[in-house]
Amino acid sequence: MTGITPFPRLIRCPICADEFPWSHDPIISVWDDEKRDYLHIDTSSWSAEKRADLAQRGYRQCPNPSGDTQEEHYLPATFGDFGDPMVIGLVGGGASGKTHLLTAMIRQAYLNGLAPYDITVKALDHRRHRSFREKFIEEFERGAALAGTDTGISDAADILLLRGPAGVRPITFFDVAGEDLRDIDARNRSTRFLIGATAVIFVHPCDDRGPDGQVIRRTENLAFDLAVERLRSKRLPAVVAVTKADRLRYAPPVERWLRRGDETSVDADRIRAESRDVYAFLHHSGAGGSLEPYQAFPRCTLHFVSASGGEAAKGAAAGKNVFPRGFHPTRVLEPLVSILAMTGMITGPEAERVGMP
Repeated sequence: MTGITPFPRLIRCPICADEFPWSHDPIISVWDDEKRDYLHIDTSSWSAEKRADLAQRGYRQCPNPSGDTQEEHYLPATFGDFGDPMVIGLVGGGASGKTHLLTAMIRQAYLNGLAPYDITVKALDHRRHRSFREKFIEEFERGAALAGTDTGISDAADILLLRGPAGVRPITFFDVAGEDLRDIDARNRSTRFLIGATAVIFVHPCDDRGPDGQVIRRTENLAFDLAVERLRSKRLPAVVAVTKADRLRYAPPVERWLRRGDETSVDADRIRAESRDVYAFLHHSGAGGSLEPYQAFPRCTLHFVSASGGEAAKGAAAGKNVFPRGFHPTRVLEPLVSILAMTGMITGPEAERVGMP
């Protein structure tokens, strides 16, 4: 019907978790490196082509309707112009390998690792991705071990844009410090991304070592427990990634999967077989608390992954850990591929069966 303006699309901000009508206001914000602040540009007199070009590099300020976030925050100006945004959070305790896994995963995705599934990956937030690349990916490529995530961070790690047969969708990644994930303070805002999460990667190290290098057997996983209870009612797809699997590269069943390397197709039976082996491994190692996601969510897969391919050691620079043999990520995209299959970004009969009991 003509003459009727449709209701604006509602978007949930991945940073503050507020929902608000997505605006196509002519005011587009751009970042000024010299002033270290956003400039607000009125494009109402611009042509549609010029406005669209600026929007690809600009931002829109989140209105934060609840008013519970003191810091101004911005989303890419085209964030609400694509398919339903995805929010993927990595959940795990300190030193579980979340940051290394996320860095290796995004790097491999940028190296066309999702091409076998007809999916391309580009930055949606170019400034954010540049920062992520400089701080994490380039350090990783130089062979340096990455520092753990700082506590108190409530911002997204990176925002990418995925294009595939099922459409175009923004995907926001969150990597929050293990200390924040285990924090039971109701005022903790670092885990607020869980409100808008559409999928979660639960990260468990293949062996949990203390400061003395000895393996610690933990039957509980507080970071998992708190996240699962907050997400259980959402019934979203979940993945359990057993990181640092290279430590057991010669032990079954780990060696079977690491030897396969990266997959290039979706095979629901193969994914179920790996999930079965990971489940048995975690159960046998006494990590029953880390199996909670499998019990809590209707679609869940489990994977062995190695972000670096080896152990870090003290380098030439004092206090700097490096991977002396370089880094060799193995199977780091498998958790993401499973999520993309379970959320419909990867299509087909096999994808529809991924994570099903």
